[in-house]
Amino acid sequence: MDLIDGNWDDSLLPEDLLAALKFTDHFILTPGPVPDETRSSLLSTFTQKEIAELSVGVALFHGFSKMLIALGREPEEMDTTIVPTPQLPDSAISSAVLSRNFSHLFTDIPAIGARWAILEQALLSIGVLPDSALSLVKHRMCELLGVSHLSKMPKTAPIENSGLLRSVTESFVFDVRSISSTTRREVSEIYSSEGLLQLMFGMALYDGVLRMEATKH
Repeated sequence: MDLIDGNWDDSLLPEDLLAALKFTDHFILTPGPVPDETRSSLLSTFTQKEIAELSVGVALFHGFSKMLIALGREPEEMDTTIVPTPQLPDSAISSAVLSRNFSHLFTDIPAIGARWAILEQALLSIGVLPDSALSLVKHRMCELLGVSHLSKMPKTAPIENSGLLRSVTESFVFDVRSISSTTRREVSEIYSSEGLLQLMFGMALYDGVLRMEATKH
């Protein structure tokens, strides 16, 4: 493949790779329903199982790459690419009660779905961060990523440190490099270093699976 003005010449890419790249760009930059043209390209190139595997791969890579950055573990010598991000919504989206079950996203790849469930169970089993804190993060990500039908949070007692949790969640979604050492230290002082890790692990999983959900609607 050749470069033109520093960019890949799309006309030289095979159709399957071009379709996968267009889907990946949309998944990361514009969480929401896949445009009809991109969807048609995917369906004419890949099977439903392959599309599902592509979605999971992008979701995991994207979410956990952001987790490394949020934890300050990005190698200093690593080249980075700055991409535009969507704006925060003016107000929260209210809708149906959040479902904890994302099994419908893994209908075509049940074996991978089972492993995803193991990852989520591993998150919950850490047990350092309060369940209410994880629930708040999950619901806020639903709002931020436009998964409106899952975004309404059940009425519960006020959650401690909700402002900090919301702020960190918003930074993770829109500007992960804004999560500074000061922010990490503040979270660690409240929830311990293990709580910080559980929080970032949770945001990595939710960022991935909720982007998958967003592309379905």
